[in-house]
Amino acid sequence: MAQSYPPPQYPQYPQYPQNPQYPQGPPNGYGPNPYGQGPYAQPPQPYPQAQQPYGQDVYPQARPALPPCPPEAYAGRRFLAIVLDFVLAFGLGFATAIADDNTAKHAKPVVHAAGHAAVQSPVVPFWVAFLGAGLLASFLNQVVLARLTGFSVGKGIMAMRVVRRKRVMRPNTWRLTRRWLLGFVYLAVVLISEDFDVSEGDIVGMRSVRWKHLQEYQQAVGRLG
Repeated sequence: MAQSYPPPQYPQYPQYPQNPQYPQGPPNGYGPNPYGQGPYAQPPQPYPQAQQPYGQDVYPQARPALPPCPPEAYAGRRFLAIVLDFVLAFGLGFATAIADDNTAKHAKPVVHAAGHAAVQSPVVPFWVAFLGAGLLASFLNQVVLARLTGFSVGKGIMAMRVVRRKRVMRPNTWRLTRRWLLGFVYLAVVLISEDFDVSEGDIVGMRSVRWKHLQEYQQAVGRLG
């Protein structure tokens, strides 16, 4: 018969609670700051938030682009306008010179002390009166009249207007004067080179456009508001 042995005896260890009660942290999941317990502890500072200025839109709406400048009038129309303006200045200069010459011819003879009668000479020589009156008429037509109305006599007959290429507006007096002076230089160059080509436009930032195309541009700008 087998002999039974007593069961082994093991040392007993103290029992610890399985669910210890630890202090609960804040609801965001982070525990208390261990470095904020001293006398120099500071409360957590919130992150600064950018404030939107009152009355301003964060995403401003893009303004619609303006339509492009009306196209340059074709060369034939601009050439006819130049011819009309030239004929006007030439005619006024020639008429002024003839009038001055006729005035001198119909004047009473001047009697000298010796008793000889002499025909009174013109007040201004013929060519001086012709060039002076012609240039003055050209300046008044292409600078002064264009500044007031936007066109010269020749351009008005051909239904054209002179505008600035960038802002599509009536040019000022100084810009018109520079264009008028450069026109003589350009005319002299093309006459010397025997190549009268008026296809090049946009002199000093200006453009001669048709009145019809300018009205269409103004209507398109008006629809944009």
